[in-house]
Amino acid sequence: MNIIIIGAGSIGYSIARILSDQHSVMVVEKDEKRYEYVVSTLDVGALHANGASPHVIQDLLGSDVDLFLAVTESDETNIFACMIAKMARPQVITMARMRELDYTKGDLLSNFLNVDHVISPEYLVAAKMKKTIMLENAIEHDLIPTHGLELAKFQMSHNRQGIASIPLRHLPLPKECKILLIQRCGHTIIPLKDEVLLTGDEIAVIGTARGIADFDRFLGVVKPSRDVLVIGGGIAAQYLVGMLEDEKVSVRLIEKDEARCRELAQRFNHTIIINDNGADPLVLRNENVGMTDVLVCATNHEESDLLACLVGKHLGVSKTITTFSKPEYKEIFQMAGVDAAISYHEVAANVIVKQTVPDHHVLLLDGFQKELIGLEVGHRCRIRGELIGDIDLPERSVIAMVITKEGAVFPEPHVRIMEGDTVILYADRADISILERIFNKPIPVSP
Repeated sequence: MNIIIIGAGSIGYSIARILSDQHSVMVVEKDEKRYEYVVSTLDVGALHANGASPHVIQDLLGSDVDLFLAVTESDETNIFACMIAKMARPQVITMARMRELDYTKGDLLSNFLNVDHVISPEYLVAAKMKKTIMLENAIEHDLIPTHGLELAKFQMSHNRQGIASIPLRHLPLPKECKILLIQRCGHTIIPLKDEVLLTGDEIAVIGTARGIADFDRFLGVVKPSRDVLVIGGGIAAQYLVGMLEDEKVSVRLIEKDEARCRELAQRFNHTIIINDNGADPLVLRNENVGMTDVLVCATNHEESDLLACLVGKHLGVSKTITTFSKPEYKEIFQMAGVDAAISYHEVAANVIVKQTVPDHHVLLLDGFQKELIGLEVGHRCRIRGELIGDIDLPERSVIAMVITKEGAVFPEPHVRIMEGDTVILYADRADISILERIFNKPIPVSP
């Protein structure tokens, strides 16, 4: 696939890096330093120019361009660039990054401005934060809307329910969900019936919305998350506050810019807006952060967010959530003990990869090391007609769900895989070649 990316900021650069492994990518950036960084670090075509210029776009859009992405920091620039691209080549698929709340609501873009897809990493990050807030034990959450399912990772940080060290076959596991994998001390464990859960385990679970909520309660819930302190008043934080107000959650927001505080006070009726420095330990102590249910750090400055999370943990906050746009910070947040760190570039990549590998890809996970892949069972598939209990898959991959003509079926050992079924695999990228032999078909690996 031939792809043009307008803008090489943190999102544009990350997308170019991900897609260039499988596709032909051309990046257009008018900032000289960013352009030079792309040239020196990525194996892509690069052009130092204004990506919103009609002349530049027309010169770039040849007959073989399939996807046009405008992901600059300016919503208006992205809209204009996509409009010009559509006029120059109506067949090209256009995607525009939108940040402002006013642009991401309703059908105006698709119906009037003729932009095929809108990407709002800020909205997607806020949605993940909201679900992670509402599930007390969750540290990650993803929706699988095409199949009406959810995927969550839970951390067993306590043993309130007395379930530790008891074999899974003796536990009253909730219905409508399935444990896929257990990560323990850096090792991945397939949960057989004699496996046990231990304090500190990270547990990947797939299921319906009810099943995921039931599993959260199964691990033990002290109380629902009803008191949230948000640090930072940026766009993602504004999306999140709106979502939490809809859930009747008590929200306080700390923002050090006075003018923005005034804007936020006019926008939100039920949120307490505090004009102060949220990374200051004295401010957090005065706001009784240790008594709050969840601390969300979303200033868009990883260093400040890390400091605020560390102070919050020191003062006794139950759960800390933050965001990041620089990939190297994921490991830093994990080592620092931040409960959940959500990546802007990962949520954007998932939206875009669905356009580049539409028939197989469901989700990129764990920093792109794992994937949720949907594969249709053909007549040459080696597991056609087999019982799930008899199927020998690679040890790092597992069948997550089977989609039949009647609907989604949880993969119990007695379930038989039939031709025409779609098997959803929670797969390690290192197992792709083995899975290709099992299903007797090529699997286009997500970039």
